[in-house]
Amino acid sequence: MKTGKFGPWELIIFPLYLAAIALISWISRRRWPTSNDFLNASRTLPLWAAALSFLAFNCGSIEVIGMSAMAAQYGVQALHFYWIGGIPGMVFMSAVVLPVYMQTGARSLPEYLGRRFGAKVRALNAGMALAGTLAYSGVALYTIAQVLHVLLGWDFLAGGLMCAAVVFAYVSIGGVRASIFTSIFQFFVLIAGLAPLLFLTVHFNGATWANRPERWHLWKPLPVFSGSAPLDRIGVAVGLGFVISFSYWCTDFVMIQRALTARTFDDARRVPVLAGFGKLAIAFLVVLPGVAAPALLGGKASFDQAMPALMALEYSPALLGLGAAALLAGLMAWLAGNVSGFSALWVEEIYRIRLCPHRSEQHYIRAGRFAVLICLLAAQFVAFATFWFRDMMEFLQLIVALFYAPVFAAVLAGVSSRRASQRGAFTGICAGLIAGIMLQGASYRHVVHFGSQMSADFYTAMLSFSVAAVCSLLWREIGPGISRGQVQFAAGDTISRESIRPTRGLVALSAMLLALCLLLNVLWW
Repeated sequence: MKTGKFGPWELIIFPLYLAAIALISWISRRRWPTSNDFLNASRTLPLWAAALSFLAFNCGSIEVIGMSAMAAQYGVQALHFYWIGGIPGMVFMSAVVLPVYMQTGARSLPEYLGRRFGAKVRALNAGMALAGTLAYSGVALYTIAQVLHVLLGWDFLAGGLMCAAVVFAYVSIGGVRASIFTSIFQFFVLIAGLAPLLFLTVHFNGATWANRPERWHLWKPLPVFSGSAPLDRIGVAVGLGFVISFSYWCTDFVMIQRALTARTFDDARRVPVLAGFGKLAIAFLVVLPGVAAPALLGGKASFDQAMPALMALEYSPALLGLGAAALLAGLMAWLAGNVSGFSALWVEEIYRIRLCPHRSEQHYIRAGRFAVLICLLAAQFVAFATFWFRDMMEFLQLIVALFYAPVFAAVLAGVSSRRASQRGAFTGICAGLIAGIMLQGASYRHVVHFGSQMSADFYTAMLSFSVAAVCSLLWREIGPGISRGQVQFAAGDTISRESIRPTRGLVALSAMLLALCLLLNVLWW
């Protein structure tokens, strides 16, 4: 595996890239009238910017490094994370969840849960969301450091600290708007750097398909249920396709934040659907080179190093400079999104409400900048924890299974039933989290056997969601209920079906997206 093959002219790409980020951040800088403008930028962006930033954030380290690692390990089954693990959840987010949030006037999921269930559930969700975004930030730093180590031979800690400093600088200057507009720029750099690799590494011929046929099928190699197979159909269809997918898209703070930056109600609902079409296409740029990685690299790189190692192997010095900038672009966009999300969560949900209320807006903006620094420093420790997993996607799916799945169960209970209570939601979320941790502990101690950590993550998500849903719904029968007057935003109360009914254009786009997803699953069966 080659490293350090850059010439002096190729290295110019990096300062040019950083200069472009600095310029975009400075242009994005405003005189912030309120802390919400700095932290959330709610309802301030045109549809194109909101949709591209939504897609760009999701196509960061998860997509580039994580999915190529999954493809190197499992073959084209990594496409499940784009198709069944992405598209249905994005459509559900557009059809049901975003309208409910926007009709209540909530700017985030914790705010909605606070209005629906009360301050206790809001604080619990805020704490879990802070833990989730911090963990994601740590994984992003881990991945950035891996890329710099493979391509430039940098020390792991030095690479993480350097990129953390860059992200701190431009998020502090421009707030969430800088994070959004730099992520859009970084997205186009990412596409330019990845596209050549698809043509250099993947050769579709009879020998390629016949050599490892199981690596080129989505569903055919999977057993229905197995405790020894790396993946099985129940885990993929239910654990990934329903629980993890819907939980991530419908409760992730940053994804909801990006959608709610659209100026109008209808535009916000179009954001995830339009981004879904881009997600279908980007899957091929990331997954197919990863499938070819084991044959080309011969086991000389770990799964998480597959994408940068392929670039070091196949690219000329000039292309390698662009490819390295592309990887760093996608990774830094995802890191910046999570860091700005952590800052907004801390200030709006903890600092403003419980620690220092009734301060000036400038005070909360300064608190947001300080939270960015704290998040980046704490994320360095999480980055080292990622080494415990064979690939970073196993860690990421575990985060969703533990911190997102039980919250999604409470959200569904609150949206579907007027009688869902604060005590039921709080108990359900805690019980789901505990059940998931216990199953992971049983798997680690080999009391329960799974074929892979990824399969364990899928079943952990199913258990966590099921326990949270049952507790949320049953507690209303044995615990004290709440009156109609207290349920301000339950289904069938102040939110009517007519007020959230999608337009014909949105229905047509959603149907087309789902049909394409189904067709791709059939073609790659």
